[in-house]
Amino acid sequence: MKRVYVFLTALILVAFSARAQYNNNTPQNGYAQFTTVPNGMFNGAYVFTFEFWVKTTETGSNNIYWQRPCLFGNATYGDNSGDFAITTNNGYIGMWEGISNRNTDQYFVSTFARINDNQWHHIAAVNNGQSIFLYVDGRSVGSLVSGKPLRTGKAPLTFGAASFDYNLNGSLPGNINFPSQASFGEVRLSNSVRYIGNFVPERSYSADANTMQLYHFGNQGNQQNNFGNQDNGYHPPYEYRGDAYIPKATLYLRDTVLTGRLTVGRRNPGLNDEQVVRFAEGNSPNFNFYRLEDVVGFQIGVDYFEPKFISATSGLNTPFPKTVLKRLTSVGTPMAMYEYENRANIRNAAGVLEVKTQLVYLIGLPGSMDDKVYSLSDNKFSPKFDEKVSAMVQDKPALADKIKSKNKDYFYAAFTTDEHRLRVWWNIINEYNTPN
Repeated sequence: MKRVYVFLTALILVAFSARAQYNNNTPQNGYAQFTTVPNGMFNGAYVFTFEFWVKTTETGSNNIYWQRPCLFGNATYGDNSGDFAITTNNGYIGMWEGISNRNTDQYFVSTFARINDNQWHHIAAVNNGQSIFLYVDGRSVGSLVSGKPLRTGKAPLTFGAASFDYNLNGSLPGNINFPSQASFGEVRLSNSVRYIGNFVPERSYSADANTMQLYHFGNQGNQQNNFGNQDNGYHPPYEYRGDAYIPKATLYLRDTVLTGRLTVGRRNPGLNDEQVVRFAEGNSPNFNFYRLEDVVGFQIGVDYFEPKFISATSGLNTPFPKTVLKRLTSVGTPMAMYEYENRANIRNAAGVLEVKTQLVYLIGLPGSMDDKVYSLSDNKFSPKFDEKVSAMVQDKPALADKIKSKNKDYFYAAFTTDEHRLRVWWNIINEYNTPN
């Protein structure tokens, strides 16, 4: 992955000097801040899924792709030599790899998925033997061509940096290079393809037949590289949990745009009154309150949220007229997918009440003027899904025909799995939002 030539000696010395300076800026807590996967694991692998929860404020960048802050990976000497890494550049997620059948290194940086907002994000790299897909919070952000085996025999995969199979001037012990300041939560490394499209990330992992390595860093307060408690990842980033957690945000009102810090909560915490947006402009300690009816949406990190009315026939009993939902499709697209964390007290087999969280998906229809959304099981869609939904997309005749003909990827009956409903709606939404 590294092109090192004799006639570029002067340039290389400059890069090494900068690298040594970067190392000196890492936290002074010894060199036990990185976690390395057992040596040789995934050596020769053509297929894998590497996934983890991470929280970072890393702002480092580099014009040389393999010298960017590394969240996870390794590096082997030479071009297209069997290595792989997940990196950031100015906070934007990216990856590079030396396992391409094009016989040259491949790399990219997302132009929209920025993760250095100090919020928990789920990252997954899925290699099916032909392509590697990178997902952030269950959504695909890019891919690279693969086709050659991974090599980890001399450079094991590492969290928080990259392990090299040769010594760079300025390397940390163990040939560790290009560290990233990050905290890690749950981690699962698998020898299979776990995802073939957008998905809902699991909050915690358990081992199965395809699990090669499992880490529960969130349960180990002293784990390396600030692998800390992942509890923050169990809450929507906007939800009020005390002033210490208030994130930076952009607030879109009907007549203006504001930047500052934002949470959503009751106007008077502890009282059963209306839910509002609490917003402080810039670094001001003073918060103003905005009714959800006056808010168009708000952006926190890579996520965008909108207040919506949930259909009364959607089976969700939310406590307020409008509910804050995360928008999963791009802002401005005519048909939208939203996500909502629904929590309920459920009594377990021992008779103890437990709080259960379920991700619920809702649809915003094209041309809607009432800010209303519908769950996938809403009677707005079924029974007679083929008739009802095809009528909603008549301006896309090819799509309407697929729904009318009950194409299995564009239709579901009244009784089916949630997974099938979600897959069908993603197909419909993506095709409807694609320009003719």
